[in-house]
Amino acid sequence: MAWTQPIQHEQWQPAGQGGLRHVAEGLPAGDPDRGAVLLLGNFDGFHRGHQALLDAAGIIAGEDLPLAVMSCEPHPRSFFCVADSPFRLTTPATKAHRFGALGLDYVFSPTFDAAFASLTPTEFAHDILKQGLGVGHVVTGDDFRFGRSRAGDADLLTQLGRSLGFGVTRVPEVRANARRCSSSQVRAFLRAGDIQAANAMLGSAWTAETVASRGLLALAPMLCRPPAGLYLCWIDKGTRHLHLGADGVITPERGTAPVPGLLRFLDRLA
Repeated sequence: MAWTQPIQHEQWQPAGQGGLRHVAEGLPAGDPDRGAVLLLGNFDGFHRGHQALLDAAGIIAGEDLPLAVMSCEPHPRSFFCVADSPFRLTTPATKAHRFGALGLDYVFSPTFDAAFASLTPTEFAHDILKQGLGVGHVVTGDDFRFGRSRAGDADLLTQLGRSLGFGVTRVPEVRANARRCSSSQVRAFLRAGDIQAANAMLGSAWTAETVASRGLLALAPMLCRPPAGLYLCWIDKGTRHLHLGADGVITPERGTAPVPGLLRFLDRLA
């Protein structure tokens, strides 16, 4: 499967639709999805670095093993920095939509709370990966950190996997325009209004969920905010020129206002 192909402009559906299985706590003994190849991370935005993990996982899984992804909700940054300004690249609904479009068998989405944050690296590997999910293999980036106080790294995960009986594949970083692909860098580009640079790092157009707000259209409140200006976007099966306000409100340059759904940012025009 060509895992790195960007999503086409398909019709959006809310999370929970489209056949993607959601797992919150674990898989029972005998469940057919135990033994999966699991991608580890948060996958906010699913940039080209994340896509490289999926490439590697797809090769390992082949035609026989389930393929899954772990992505906590809420985002750990929201837990540790409650007063932080909107920063997310994707809402939970948009993220689930992407996972479903990629053909994953399930998403493991545990609640990131005080109890989860307090797990030691060994507890995470044993209680969550081995006992809870029964993974056969995990795939992660070289910079992956896990466990209480981010004490675990990819080296420790490899050691724990060896002792617990699951494989670990570490994928080197991916770079775009001489920068490491990361969600933080994508956010920086978006906040600077450099949509093309952000999209180059994402591997496809930044896809933002929009909502109705006081009779107007607006970016979902949790999303990162590009600067106010005129943007070229894909929406309603075509391109439109849309004004984005500093408050996240979206208005068309001409014609009727679009309806809530997915808005793909192609470029900043002014």
